[in-house]
Amino acid sequence: MSAPLEFAATVVGGSPTTEQDDGFVGYVFGLAAREDGSEGCLLVQRADNPRPEEEPYCLVWGEQEGTTYGGVERVVVDPGGVTFELTTLNAAELGTPRQFRITFPAQHTDEVRWGLTRTLGEGVVT
Repeated sequence: MSAPLEFAATVVGGSPTTEQDDGFVGYVFGLAAREDGSEGCLLVQRADNPRPEEEPYCLVWGEQEGTTYGGVERVVVDPGGVTFELTTLNAAELGTPRQFRITFPAQHTDEVRWGLTRTLGEGVVT
């Protein structure tokens, strides 16, 4: 079963990663409709020290329905929602439209902005 193209997240959060537990040092941030990841999920993972030939972050859609490395052109966070804009190639790899939106409870707006800035970078998140 594939994840919906847009969903309302009820689970929002992130955590640092370690080489021992996750295979890389960095941060993972996610938005999910349900705790088990069903009905919609997006994970954004960032390696703090990627190899020069690697993108520093990747996006994983749903339960491994799609993964892409890099390619996020812009992310707009507003109270209760976030809109992602990806390159055509990266959206195709992820299995999403170039632009998609995920809603979440408005009280998580600062957490979403911080988590996406931590994983995608300051120049991408507005």
